[in-house]
Amino acid sequence: MKSAAIVVGFLFVAAGFFALGRFTASGTGSPSPAPAAQVAPAPTPTPQAPKPPQQQPPAPGQPPAIFRVEGDRQPPPAQAPQYPVPPGTKLATDPSPSKGPSNAKVIVLEVSDFQCPVCKRAYEPLRALADDFPGQVRMVFKQNPLDMHRNAWNAAAASIAALRQGRFDAYADLLFQNQGSLDEPSLMRFAQQAGMDVAKFRKDYEDATVRARAKAEGAAATDMGAQGTPSFFINGQMQVGWASYDSIKQMVQREIGAVDGLVAQGKSLKDARIERVRANLTDKAAAFLGSPLASEFLQP
Repeated sequence: MKSAAIVVGFLFVAAGFFALGRFTASGTGSPSPAPAAQVAPAPTPTPQAPKPPQQQPPAPGQPPAIFRVEGDRQPPPAQAPQYPVPPGTKLATDPSPSKGPSNAKVIVLEVSDFQCPVCKRAYEPLRALADDFPGQVRMVFKQNPLDMHRNAWNAAAASIAALRQGRFDAYADLLFQNQGSLDEPSLMRFAQQAGMDVAKFRKDYEDATVRARAKAEGAAATDMGAQGTPSFFINGQMQVGWASYDSIKQMVQREIGAVDGLVAQGKSLKDARIERVRANLTDKAAAFLGSPLASEFLQP
């Protein structure tokens, strides 16, 4: 009996080991393999805006960049004029609007465009220039209606028509105060508002010689290098654009001193002014003195 019990126990243990081996071989209860690691996609690089070109300093011996003051300098588009001027049309000979004596030591030309916002800012303070230098300065208004301003040529012609009725100052004020309304009906309305004979005003406004004069003054200024508005010629010394009233006064003061020196040497006032034009404009002086800009310089 004892032997039989030992055999049965042995068989029971063997069966247990057999079952344990089967369980381990099947993998039941064994840990699952770890999933593969997830790799985040590489971020898409953000496109970089191109860097602006670096401004290079001037090479040795080269002049620095020109400082530009305020003014209108946009290249003009092609535009057909409303009132074409026939080739060969003579220029109107009306004297330019001016303030100050004809025998002034310094003549300041203000070359302007009624549709130019910077011209408007310059016009008002410059009206005081002749008063600040009594008897020594003559302030003269010249035209340069830029083609980029669609109503500028009509406004220039209208201002000369107003000059013919002695109403330039009042009319110029209306033009500069209403730069956004310079269409033809408005120009006629301003003429009536300024107390003019509107029928005569319209006739002069349409006069081809008046329109030729306005364009010729602008072309002469451009030929001198004043390719924008406003521009100034102070005894020929040119400034393009508006810096400040004080800068103009300083230029005038220097010219008064230069003319006084020439007069002290025995030159006439007219000759002294012309000599200053030649000194200030050098190789362009002869063209200036022969242009519609120079009539005031040639008076005694």
